[in-house]
Amino acid sequence: MLAQDFENRLKAQVDFPSPSRVATDIIALARDPEIEMAKVAMAIGRDPAMTAKILRIANSAFYAQRRPSQNLRQALVIIGLNAALTLALSFSLVSSMRAHRPVGIDYPRFWRRSLLAATAARAFSEATKAGHPEDIFLAGILQDIAVLALDRVTRDFYSKLKQPATHADMVAYEIKELGNDHALYTGMLLKFWNLPERICKPIEFSHSPQLLSGDTDDGRFARCLALGSDLAEAVLGAERTTAVAALAQRATTLLGMSHEEFNEVVARILKLIPETEELYETSIIDAEDAENLLAEARELLAVRNLHALQEISALQATTGVLLTRTEEAEDSSRRDDLTGALNRPWLDRLLDREFTQAVVFGRDLSIAHVDIDRFKNVNEKFGTEAGDRVLRSCAKVLHACVRGSDLVARYSGEEFMVVLPGADREIAKQVAQRIITAIADADHDPEHGPVKITVSIGVVTYATKKRFPSALGLLEAADHALYAAKLTGRNRFECFEDLSATGRSTIPGTR
Repeated sequence: MLAQDFENRLKAQVDFPSPSRVATDIIALARDPEIEMAKVAMAIGRDPAMTAKILRIANSAFYAQRRPSQNLRQALVIIGLNAALTLALSFSLVSSMRAHRPVGIDYPRFWRRSLLAATAARAFSEATKAGHPEDIFLAGILQDIAVLALDRVTRDFYSKLKQPATHADMVAYEIKELGNDHALYTGMLLKFWNLPERICKPIEFSHSPQLLSGDTDDGRFARCLALGSDLAEAVLGAERTTAVAALAQRATTLLGMSHEEFNEVVARILKLIPETEELYETSIIDAEDAENLLAEARELLAVRNLHALQEISALQATTGVLLTRTEEAEDSSRRDDLTGALNRPWLDRLLDREFTQAVVFGRDLSIAHVDIDRFKNVNEKFGTEAGDRVLRSCAKVLHACVRGSDLVARYSGEEFMVVLPGADREIAKQVAQRIITAIADADHDPEHGPVKITVSIGVVTYATKKRFPSALGLLEAADHALYAAKLTGRNRFECFEDLSATGRSTIPGTR
């Protein structure tokens, strides 16, 4: 059969109920841009059962009004004219469609699924502000209507479909047999019935909502319909646990919805279901299934949060490793390759910092210039490799003799500089003596026999009574004190202040 012939037969089906007179009037009013409340009230009021349902829905959890509506006009004000028309149309169409009893379809399940899909689609639209909830609710109810029509055009069309069949199985079967699925035919039927384009188009694309831009009203509308249909299938299907997880991921893909937001939508759906069941006089989901659905959604969220925590923990661990490596790299750039003490560039930088703080905050700053006595003899007697081991040993002893806040740097060759922030003259002298004793007592190359060395030290202190123009001036003063220690016998220390007091040394610029 040609596609056009098939469509004409679909529209002309006399066995398939078209909208009732009331529904036809409502559709006409819905398309009228100059719609008036009196006309809407008159159309709905012709059907007492529909009037009662509109009043009930205005006072239900769908709208959660503080004051109940007492009459139809109040209800219309609360829910709005377009919403009232849309809901009234859904009541009328569902009522007429229920008179239809196809053979090849699980009819009770069909309507349970339609109402559950509509309720879910509405909840998704409310959460994402995608279109009017009533329009989406009506579209959710009607999105599979062509299934009933197809079963009439080709008698018991679905009886050939192997059961139990999922919604996806049904769509695949339709495409195989007809070349199109029921979403396209539903859209065609609703257009033939003169329903608004804002309802027809999203239904046509409800099986492939990604074909419409997510930035448009139609695209968001179609995405909510698709998710509502998927949720209904997940609840009524056998593999619900895995289906709910897949649905949560699809909600993220289609609507950018987080797992937390998805969980809230599921809770909202379960809250609306009792109202929908009462309004449409049917059972949608039993209490156990409702509890299981919410539990699975919460479990999914818990698992997701656990994964997020694990990812954060792993990221923190990775960050920690990277920071450690960065710090190690930075520290390595500051160190002398041979001794591990600070190198000369970093000594100059840190000494400038400490000197500036001493000047600004008026605190003491001492430095000790340490030189290994007769180091040339060590190299000549034991070799340069032994000399390197002596330098490393000396640096290790210096670090052991000072505080953690003090700085030990290799100044040049066999010379070291010890910076003592906050140390006055007496403390600096004690440190210098401790260094001299420790160096003399240590065996600096135990692998190749005892190697004993001594050091000479020049000490200088910046204080309020003895100031220097710069850090360089402080270094020069320490160098003079070291020279004095060498001249007076080595293996000792001299303080620059003592030299100045006796007139043995004068540094230009000091006072």
